[in-house]
Parts: sequence; structure tokens; C-alpha cells
Amino acid sequence: QDATSFREASIYSLGQDVMAQVVQFLEPPEIHSFLTTPLSKAWLVTYTAPQELWKILCTAKPFYAKLDEGSICGSNGSSDGSTCSFPICNDLEMRHLFGRYRLLYTSFVRCMKYLNRLQDDALNGRTPTGYNSNETQNDIYPYHKNVSLKAYFAKARRLVRSSNPRRNGGGSRSSSDAALSITSESGSHGSNGHDKGSQGKRLTAANAAAGSGKITGSGSRQQRNGSGQRFGRSMLTDRLLRPTQAGDVDNVNLPWSCAIYSVVNWMVAFADVEGIQIMCLKCLPYLLEDESQRTTAQRAGLTDSVLRAMVLFPDSIELHTVAFHTLVLLARPLGGNEGMLFHTAMVNTRGIFNNGSNNSKNGIVIMLDSMRRFAQDEILQAMSCWSLVNVALTPLQKSMLVKLGGLTVTSNAMLQHPYNAEVQFRALFALINLVIPTETRPDETEEMREFEREIFQQLGEVGETSEKEMLDASVGQISNLVVVGMKNFCSSEAILNRACLVLHNLSLNEEYHSILLWTPNCYQMLEWCLGNYPHDHVLQQSAGGTIQRLNATLSADEELRARFTHSIRAQQQHSLELARQEAVMLQEQQREQEQAQMDVS
Repeated sequence: QDATSFREASIYSLGQDVMAQVVQFLEPPEIHSFLTTPLSKAWLVTYTAPQELWKILCTAKPFYAKLDEGSICGSNGSSDGSTCSFPICNDLEMRHLFGRYRLLYTSFVRCMKYLNRLQDDALNGRTPTGYNSNETQNDIYPYHKNVSLKAYFAKARRLVRSSNPRRNGGGSRSSSDAALSITSESGSHGSNGHDKGSQGKRLTAANAAAGSGKITGSGSRQQRNGSGQRFGRSMLTDRLLRPTQAGDVDNVNLPWSCAIYSVVNWMVAFADVEGIQIMCLKCLPYLLEDESQRTTAQRAGLTDSVLRAMVLFPDSIELHTVAFHTLVLLARPLGGNEGMLFHTAMVNTRGIFNNGSNNSKNGIVIMLDSMRRFAQDEILQAMSCWSLVNVALTPLQKSMLVKLGGLTVTSNAMLQHPYNAEVQFRALFALINLVIPTETRPDETEEMREFEREIFQQLGEVGETSEKEMLDASVGQISNLVVVGMKNFCSSEAILNRACLVLHNLSLNEEYHSILLWTPNCYQMLEWCLGNYPHDHVLQQSAGGTIQRLNATLSADEELRARFTHSIRAQQQHSLELARQEAVMLQEQQREQEQAQMDVS
């Protein structure tokens, strides 16, 4: 009887919950292929068709989708899950056939495959290229590289030629003239209301689209200078290749020019799917290394999408870490005025979740809040400090960073992770700009000043606090942490370089000279850096300038010089005492080891 029971047990007896746990050992594309493979009718009924299994997979690792049935299927939740509205497929028949959650999971997998392809292209040297106005016609329309699209155009040409062998009042036409008419008549397909003048204009535009030179002559006689690419007639080509008002064809290098827009669309469509947000954010740095892609990203509103993801998933350390990495690249300065797009999204308190209330957050508030909540995560702290470096390049953003507590969170990162080189390096890099109060720029327009006043009014009491007041409250802690970092990483020239720059910028304010002088080992570390890194010109200039300013202050105040000399001697004696105690402890440990060896022998 036991043997019979064993033979009757099959994979279909596992149940949907157990199967969901089993397939988690596979990657999502493999899971989708495994469950949709038509092994048998029993398999279809047991695992492929039921929506509950697909729902479990949607909410499980790595997607973690938030499926709020009340908001998706109506407030009463009585609507059938397979017919609910969602941004993947609006075809009612398709939703009845496959079900909502299977289609949803399929969309997740498609997004994952697309993002993996983008990353693979970048890692293998197929770097995405943005729009370049200096490209040649052959570079702008690289259809000769796409075999399937080239075959499609060839088929379209044959269909059009076979259906319309004679046009414009009869007479035979050359193959080149026929190719010209394909694109020019695609816009008027199914309509006879256009006159000959408009047809002639479209012919000229089509000739420009084909990259074949100018059309000469008039009436039914047109000639082309040179040879160019030909395009088949279809709604797709008509939309993509329709000339502009100037007669030029816009950039249609679709695979890479649409990459940023595709990623933004995925983030917007699946704003409540944590896994999709993380995948998109991990892919974006590969694209944003290129300045043209960063320009496209800012025009597409990517900054708002990143900040929105950080707000919607406040407890996801992984998401916040990759979001900071994306912000690092988005905040890089762009040529012209494109950087203002990122700047506005970061400082405008109504730039995200504008619901008419006064509680809307701006980007800097979101970033600093994340740094405070995840203070123990060293990877996130290093990445967030890196993002502050670029954000602080804009005066208004730097001012807001300081007023909202940027100095405090950066100092806290150094305090929490004193032996992490990456955190120390990035935090020191951020402090270089943050410790210098923003000055009023003479070239600033009245409109810009009014905009800044409005921004700080939105912050309330925080906006009324000056940068100098915030720096006065933190300068003692900052100088001490900088010196501690210099001592812990005395062999890292990069860290010492940034640390000397921070101390140099603090020394520009004479009020802080006494604080620097009373910071333990600050003066000695500056002298040590000068003597041990003679070939680092930036370090030599910053450390040397700081020492000169401190010496000038000491020479002007005899009492201060006497106290400082006494303090230096006390520090030296303390250091010697610590060295003596350490030597004694080492000797005692050595004696104990020798005594233990003698006892064993």
C-alpha cells in the first residue's frame, strides 16, 4: 500500500504554495519559461492557469510588488482580478485568457530582460550613444546594421510597387522615383484631399529623409542627386520619419536614444514594485555616464522618479543605495542650462508629490533623511556623501544642504565609520565645498533671487538660519574628525589631499583659527603631510597655506602663542607617555609568551 501511494504522488500534488517556493531557486525568466511550458493539460490547469501562483511570484523576491486590491479593482474589491485595469494590457480578451497576475509577471520579466540587455551592452563595450547633431546621414540612419528592419523595408517596397506601378497621370517611373513616393504618400494614405503642392513638399522632405540630396525640376519630373536609404510605407515609418517643418528628419536612432525613456516609463508604470525600481536604478548608471544620456534623463523627469522611489520605499537600503548612485550622475554639471532641470527638482519643495499641501518634500530633504535613517550602513553612507559632492556644486543647493543639516549628517558618517576609507574619502570631498558659506553672486538676476527667497520661505524656520550659524555649530567637530581621519589613513594620499583642502577652507575664516589650533594634532598633521608628500602640489599648497595663516594669527597674539606652545608640549608629552605605555605592554606580553614556552618545554 505504501508503494502504491508513492507511485501515485506526482509533481501536481505539491500545490501552488510549495511550487512557488521551489521555483524561487530559478531566475525570473526561467521561472516564467518553466511555468508556461505546455507540458500537459494537468500542468496547465494546476500551475499555469491559476492566478494565485502568479500573484505569489509577483509579491516575492526579487520584485516585491505591492498589490493593493482595493485601489486596483475598485473600492469594494469585488471585481474579478483577471479583468482589473492595469498598465500592461488593456485588451479585455487577453486579460480573460491569461489573467492579470500572469501578464503582470510577464511584464516584470520583459523589463528585467531589457535592463539586463542594456547592462550587458555597456559592460561589453557597446556604449549607448546620444544624439549628435554632427553625425553624417549614414550615422543618423543606421538601418543597414539591422537585418530584420532592412528586410521589412524591402518587403514594403515590393508591396507598394506591385500595387501602384503607375502614378501621377500614367507613365513609367524609375525605381528611385517609386521609392521616393513611398514615404511621401504614407501621410496621405486613405485620403485624396491633398493638392499637388503638398505632395511636392512631402516629396522634397522624403528626399531629405532618404539622405539622397535635393530634388531638381518640377511637375512629374524629379531627379535625385546621389543614392540614399529608402524607407517602406507604414504607420510606423510615417510617425518616425515624418519631416519637421524645416524639412529635416529628426533623430531616429531608436535603440539607444529611447533607452532612458524606456527606463523612466518602467519606473512610472511600476512605481509600487520595489524590485523593478531597484533593477532600473542599477541599470541607469551605465547609461548616465554619457552626457547626452544625462541630458535626456533630466528632460524625461528621471530625478523626480528616483526621489519618488526613495519616498515610496523608505526601508529599502538597497534601493536607497542605488538611488544615490543614480543621483551622483544626475547631479554632474551639464553644458548650457541643462543642469537647471536637476537643480529645480532638488530644491523645489513642490517638485514631488505636489498634492497642494505644505508637507511636500524636496530632493535634498529626502537625501538627508535617508542618510540619517541608514547611518550604520557604510556603503549607503559612502554613496550618499558622493552624491552630496555633486549636489553642492550649485550654490542654492549647497546653501539648502547646509541649512537642512548636511554638515551634521556628513560628520556623522565620518564618526560612525572611522576606519572605512571610502566613507572618509567621500565625506571629506563633500566637506570641501560645504564648509565655505555661499556668497551673493553679482551676476545673479533679480528673478533668481526671488526664486531663492521663495524656496527658503517654503522651508519655514530652517530657511531663516544662515549657513554661517550652522557652520559655527559644527566646525569644532568637523576639524576633529578631519584630523582623526588623517591619522587613521596617513598612508592614503587621496584622503590626506582632501583633508588638507577642508582644513584650508576652514582657515579662510580667521574666526576658526583658534579652533584649528586647539584641535589635537591638527598643526602637527599638517606639518607631517608637508614633509611626507612633497610631490602632491595641491596638498602642499593647501597645507602650506593653512599653516601660514595659523602662524600669522599666532604671531599677532603673544598670549595665544604661549598657550599654543604649552599645548604642543603637552600633546608631545602625552604622545610619549602613550608610546611608553605601549612599549611596556608589549614587553610584558613578550615575557608571558617566553614564560609559557619555558613551561611547555
